Amino acid sequence: MKEDYQIWNILHDGELVKIEGSILSDIRIKIKIKYLANRLKGNFDHIIVILKNCTLFEYERQWTKEKVEIFNNLEELNNISPKLMALSCDEIDDYLHIYDICGSIKTRYDTAELKLEDGTPLLFEDLDNASKDYWNNFGKK
Repeated sequence: MKEDYQIWNILHDGELVKIEGSILSDIRIKIKIKYLANRLKGNFDHIIVILKNCTLFEYERQWTKEKVEIFNNLEELNNISPKLMALSCDEIDDYLHIYDICGSIKTRYDTAELKLEDGTPLLFEDLDNASKDYWNNFGKK
């Protein structure tokens, strides 16, 4: 089981605003998630996820019950509307299934690195703690 797939569950409601790189290499994803990013050092609006040695990254958009479209071109994903959003993630067979509001992303990679918006490395534990703090205080003044 991929240990770092929980990153995608923590990034709940994060908007994938920029996707760069290529399959069979690294893919860099800039995720707008202000409610979480501004709880980390630097008070940013975005978190960067780098998928190391990514061998699969495709998006299945469910336009209607009958109409489904597969996107493999990362550049196309940057221009899709509405933007992709990470809602939750499951591991299925040998890939991750990241659920979006209009479809899902299938991806496979070796590891995921986290960075703050300025490029500073971010530990999973720090991201997880910021998320727990946010959700434990959700709705409190």
